[in-house]
Amino acid sequence: MIKAIKDLFKERGDFIRLIAVIFFAVALVAFTCYHAFSQNPDGDAYFLIETGRYIVTNHSLPDTAYWLIADGVPTMCQQWLCCVINYAFYSAFGLMGTKYLALILAGILYGVMYLFAKSLTERKSDAMGIAAAMLFIASKLISTRPYTMTIALSVLMMYVLIRFFKEKKHTGRSIALFFAATALIFILQANWQISNIFFPMLWICCFIPKFENKKPSLDLYAIGALFVGAIATLINPNGVKGALYIVNTIGDVKGFSISEMMSPPMKSIKMVFAVAVVALLVYLIKEVPLWLIFASCGSVLASCVYIRCTWMMAIPLACLVTYIKPETFKTVIRTVLFFAFVIYGFIKIPDAMIFYFWMPNEVTENITGYIPNNEDTILFTDFNTGNFMMFSGYKIYYDARPDIYGPGIAGDKQLNSEMLDVMEGRADYDAFVEKYGFNWFVVSSADDIKYYLDYNGDKYEVVYEGYGPTIYHRIG
Repeated sequence: MIKAIKDLFKERGDFIRLIAVIFFAVALVAFTCYHAFSQNPDGDAYFLIETGRYIVTNHSLPDTAYWLIADGVPTMCQQWLCCVINYAFYSAFGLMGTKYLALILAGILYGVMYLFAKSLTERKSDAMGIAAAMLFIASKLISTRPYTMTIALSVLMMYVLIRFFKEKKHTGRSIALFFAATALIFILQANWQISNIFFPMLWICCFIPKFENKKPSLDLYAIGALFVGAIATLINPNGVKGALYIVNTIGDVKGFSISEMMSPPMKSIKMVFAVAVVALLVYLIKEVPLWLIFASCGSVLASCVYIRCTWMMAIPLACLVTYIKPETFKTVIRTVLFFAFVIYGFIKIPDAMIFYFWMPNEVTENITGYIPNNEDTILFTDFNTGNFMMFSGYKIYYDARPDIYGPGIAGDKQLNSEMLDVMEGRADYDAFVEKYGFNWFVVSSADDIKYYLDYNGDKYEVVYEGYGPTIYHRIG
């Protein structure tokens, strides 16, 4: 059997490789389309589109949360560029534009990952496989939210660092290009979503410690890059205030159950990646450079703490695999990855087509059609539906962005504590409803206020109940 396969490859090797590449490309495209179509628009996309509309219409960033029932709450838009681009695609293609934009961002992400992988290995086929594996790890974050581009910029930062520090001697031109590229990446990230600026900073910090003649020292170029990046971060419409966004919001989301800020479950594919990074690092510890040790340890630590950081393990995995010397092991990895993507890709082709032809407008219009949009409507929205109702033109109570309503940003407007009490059932709901005069409610089954509304059926009637949120109207 094995001899027959070898003979077949000798006779038809080029043709078989061509078919394999085609299969790989189809699998990768199907896989990417599935995630781009199925995950968009997500809840945050509505906030991004509406904020982008405001920025384009008014030629300025909003300084108050104009979409809230509470007047004059200070706020800050930390991802204005992402908002404007989301709005541009929505203006051109409707909500289907979010799927197209996600697909474009996924293409950019794969291209950057391929460029990064190509700097690690000379074989294009290996680079394609490594980039595909990296995309698989980050696939849950393929969306019009800021994270897809954040990952792309982070991988690009690592590519710039590896290329620069591969050189034994640096010329004036290479130093200037290195700092210019670093500044550009930080400027783009600061305007795309400034709270994710710590990712490129993290990679630079991995290159600061080094050993020279078996003595520990600090790399001045890396320190310089960190300084250049910090200065470049200030080049955004929010200026210093934007750069201090993370400091301003520390503790503001404490108590809110946000899934992406939780730790991944122990029995998950994410933990498999973490174990793989640790195992490879232990196996190659004597061969890998110091920066890769720091990058690997930091990636595993961050990924085990927050689900939103699991994509970070793609970088050390890609680097560590290229340090494995035995060709047979590399061949096994390439073969397994290839067939995994082919099989998984063909499974996802029909799913991708279904999501492509599914028009989200048909779903959302059925919900908003039950609630009049006029001055008499005072609407309560829960954590997850607020973004969509804001996008639909309603004044809302709050949405899924507790960080921008906390004291760090909103000053003395202590909305977060009230929101948290309402969410967790600690509020006096009679007093709360009277305080704002709510007469319409959009809630999910997870909200404690739903029990209050159901219990007081003589005061609140169910107007809509189906897949997703339930709509209540106050009687009288």
